[in-house]
Amino acid sequence: MFKAIQRANHTSLRALAKTFAAARNDPAALLCLDHFFSSPLKLLKLSLVEIQSLLSLFLDYLHLLNKFRHDESFAEGSNHQRLFGFQVLGDGRYLASKNSLVFEKLTSQSGSSRNNVDGYRCSYDELRRCIVQLISNRIYDRTEMQNNACRDVYGFSPCLYLLVQRRCEPPKEKGPCTFQHIRPEQLTADWYHARIRLILLQFQILDSARYYDRGMTKYVLVHSARNVFGYSLNVKLLAWDIVLGASSAIPEAWIVC
Repeated sequence: MFKAIQRANHTSLRALAKTFAAARNDPAALLCLDHFFSSPLKLLKLSLVEIQSLLSLFLDYLHLLNKFRHDESFAEGSNHQRLFGFQVLGDGRYLASKNSLVFEKLTSQSGSSRNNVDGYRCSYDELRRCIVQLISNRIYDRTEMQNNACRDVYGFSPCLYLLVQRRCEPPKEKGPCTFQHIRPEQLTADWYHARIRLILLQFQILDSARYYDRGMTKYVLVHSARNVFGYSLNVKLLAWDIVLGASSAIPEAWIVC
């Protein structure tokens, strides 16, 4: 695993993440996925099937991050300790080792001198707040990067120039076309359903991350209200640019069941 991380071998990291997840080794699976998604996804030349596979993997990554964020166990041998590398001193005290993410976050937040040559000593509440904030920031930053990658391919839409004129020749100053280049015979019901699955999968990702970009969506705070289908109302909210490209003059838009 560490060789794959050092070499940025994404193929190995993806395979290892699935192996660790199957073995319920959550810290190792999360570490692999965190490095796998450390750079923006390149979706432009991928098929819908390949994009769906990557987005599903990203959703698994978010589920793991949320699992760690809600886990309150910081005991010796816990998943948190295995992932963040702090020491359990006993009596509700912990030591965050130097050169670790937790150490850097704690020292930057507190401005305190409670650190020594070994690291930073803190209480359970202080450590938990720090780790929750680290995970929350990671969820937001990685989802923003992933969402921008999806927006760069215009909601997985086909290039109309290619479909109508049978050729796409964008001006050189605008760079390469970012729409999907598919042939008329490929516009089948299966293609349409695959595209809808991608859009709904992206809604699941945004909802799981609680990522609400006001420039992209309008939403209603529903306090996790759910209907009989088991999906929160946030999942059904319409992203203007992704689905219909509706004007921002429209105050609110909804996806109807």
